Amino acid sequence: MDTLATIRAALAVAGERIERDALREDPRVFMDQLWRQVYDAAPDDLQPYVWARLADFSARLGLMGDLPTHRSPVRAPPEVFVRR
Repeated sequence: MDTLATIRAALAVAGERIERDALREDPRVFMDQLWRQVYDAAPDDLQPYVWARLADFSARLGLMGDLPTHRSPVRAPPEVFVRR
């Protein structure tokens, strides 16, 4: 996931699956795999964009507040982007 075009394509496919309610797996598993595939592999300069999109997907799937911290698919952005 080294280019913005590749990242946008992966996010578009994921977003479409969410919109069509076409997830075959548990939403938590889906989001965890997506975080690993897209966010973890994104260059540092693209991680804030990816984080925002994936946080939106998590919210649409109802996963933002109901998970224990250690199990949450939502990873914080790199320290440099954290608001204080």
